[in-house]
Amino acid sequence: MKYRRKTWLWIGITAVIIVMIPLVILAKRYYDYRYVLDDCFYTVVPLDYDITPHRDRGGRLTEYTLTGYNADGEAGELSFPVLIDTHKADLYPPGTYMMVSVSKQLVIGRRAVDKNDVPEKAMEKIRTGFAPSAASSPDEYAKERTGQLTAVNTIPLNVSCIADGSVLVYTYVYAEDAKESAEAAAQLLDPVYSVQFRTDKDTIPELTAIILRIELAGGTIVYSQKYDTRVMFDYERDS
Repeated sequence: MKYRRKTWLWIGITAVIIVMIPLVILAKRYYDYRYVLDDCFYTVVPLDYDITPHRDRGGRLTEYTLTGYNADGEAGELSFPVLIDTHKADLYPPGTYMMVSVSKQLVIGRRAVDKNDVPEKAMEKIRTGFAPSAASSPDEYAKERTGQLTAVNTIPLNVSCIADGSVLVYTYVYAEDAKESAEAAAQLLDPVYSVQFRTDKDTIPELTAIILRIELAGGTIVYSQKYDTRVMFDYERDS
């Protein structure tokens, strides 16, 4: 009787092992395909790329869809969302060079890098599709930025950028009856401009600050915020 019980026990254990082996293999394959590093791609956020966040149930989100190149110059399409935290540290403004790590199925990591750290073959490919700013003065740069912002904003509003000495002033003017839209835009644009200064200063080294203004057509300033490298100043909100 004992021998028969042991036999059935071993048969049961063997059956479990036989069933478990393919499940373990499938689980490992699933994990490897999704979470194990497969390659690294390098890219740059285009200067006319709209990184204005949109609202999601989890908070404020910006979607990035970029073309990157690995160290051999091979192309890859990179899509990933960025959830903007309270420090806005993960937002990548136009002009930011990035290294994006991917598994076989998805993006598993990304970070900003110095353009000197981009492999030569990847940089050759990036240069063919990325035109850096040709501006040589704050006024020229402000005109360039006005054109870029006007092109990417689909909401009917007037967008402009002007140079005021060593400060750039970005102004979004909404229709007089669109105060709710203007206030919502102020909350969404705030994290964009808290990091925009870095991109602007790369082109205009003498820049000391940028100002974001959200106005209504009637002349009321809904929001006015000033930024420098990492410092945020008090803002004004009209009631």
